[in-house]
Amino acid sequence: MIYNDRYLGYQTWNTTNKTAETLAKQMKSASDRRKAGMDGEADPDSFAAKLKRADEYAASGEHHGAEDSIAIVLRQMDEPTPGNPVTKDFWHNGAHVSVSKDVMYGNTITIGGSSNPDWIYVDTSVGAVKIDLNDMTSLMKCLDLFSPEDLNAILRKIQEVKQAREAMNQIDRMQDELVKNGRDSEKEGGENGGEQSVGEAVGVVSAEEMRGIEEKREKKFIG
Repeated sequence: MIYNDRYLGYQTWNTTNKTAETLAKQMKSASDRRKAGMDGEADPDSFAAKLKRADEYAASGEHHGAEDSIAIVLRQMDEPTPGNPVTKDFWHNGAHVSVSKDVMYGNTITIGGSSNPDWIYVDTSVGAVKIDLNDMTSLMKCLDLFSPEDLNAILRKIQEVKQAREAMNQIDRMQDELVKNGRDSEKEGGENGGEQSVGEAVGVVSAEEMRGIEEKREKKFIG
């Protein structure tokens, strides 16, 4: 790719993806440390270290999703005690994630958060996931933290909430329209000298029918 620098002119910018090369170096470094009898990883945040933790988690027999998942984060956290929850905050793909373990309330995973949050809670296998509907960008950045089953539950809950709210908005709009039409009818009735309501119209008809019945009876008795 040609890169334009206002001071150095046009230069060539190398866009080669070196992920495989970096991973190979990290794996070699981890291997060399193990051979030397050194504990720990060369870089605990490296992909190789995360992959190792994922392998260990998978070997435990428990289900997991991505290599660096919420389930693994929970497993690495200390256990809470009554009245003393354990919390861990970290950034994932530029999105803020807060994981809390509480004896009374269980696990809560909070993703993102805007200046005007609209929170919903989703029950998953790793706990209650707290999502801000006004900050869906953060959620999109953290989808790889959840297993496919939990991801389906999250997306399904969001869809259900949006559909329910849209239905409520439609009902509110219909009610507003009915109220508006009722006011317009009352206004037109006043201008036209007072139109009768449905109940009044039925009452008038009933009275006329009764009057007709009485007249027929009188004529019958008179002969």
